[in-house]
Amino acid sequence: MRRNNKNSYLLRMMGIATVVSFIIVVSGAILIRLSSPNPAVQATTNPPTPSVVTSNSQPISPQLPSVSITTNSQPITIDKLSPVNNQRSLSNEPSYGHLSYAQADANQMIIVGSYATGTEQRFEGLHPEAAQALMKMIYAAREEGVWIIPVSGFRTIEQQQKLFDNQIKRLGSVEKAAKISAPPGHSEHHTGFAVDVADGKLPKQDLTLAFAKTEAYRWLTVHASQFGFELSFPANNPQGVSFEPWHWRYVGSANAAALFANARNR
Repeated sequence: MRRNNKNSYLLRMMGIATVVSFIIVVSGAILIRLSSPNPAVQATTNPPTPSVVTSNSQPISPQLPSVSITTNSQPITIDKLSPVNNQRSLSNEPSYGHLSYAQADANQMIIVGSYATGTEQRFEGLHPEAAQALMKMIYAAREEGVWIIPVSGFRTIEQQQKLFDNQIKRLGSVEKAAKISAPPGHSEHHTGFAVDVADGKLPKQDLTLAFAKTEAYRWLTVHASQFGFELSFPANNPQGVSFEPWHWRYVGSANAAALFANARNR
């Protein structure tokens, strides 16, 4: 009886081992088939062509928009032009030592006096701030017996152009003219805060170096600063402009001082 049971047990174990072996073989075959390439697919399918992006060897820099203007010499681009502050294109750079000044509104000027007589008579105006200070200074001087009169106040660019052209004709060159007169667009008179003055007792010394020897000039050198005025072009000034004892500018307000900040800080 024991022998039969033993034989039956061995047969069952052999059967189980056979089934397990079969399963292992079949599974291995399936794995091998799945892992092998499919020749049919490879034969009929073309591999996709990769997208190739080529880089430009030249660096790309942003370009400013510009418009070419044809001239007789060479093209000029808009983005290189200097800004226009007045009625005409004028450089913001100094010209023969004279700094650039924008032209003020002529309608804002107040008449402070007249100069000359007959057909040569003209009426001179200044910015209201400068005009008020000048009148106070004139009356203060008159109380001490000094007669200060305004010769030239606000000037337009057109007026300065004519004046400068006349100086060139008289002296023979632009360089010599610029020593005693500012090129158009570079005159303090454009601001309405500068004035040329003279001694009413000595009219023949108007706008000459001889004015430095007059009673009016001596009074101004002592008292002008009390009314907000200063000499624009003293002897040996940093701008290199000739000594002008008659030319005074008003700097007695924040507005006026800001206009002449560059000139005063040189």
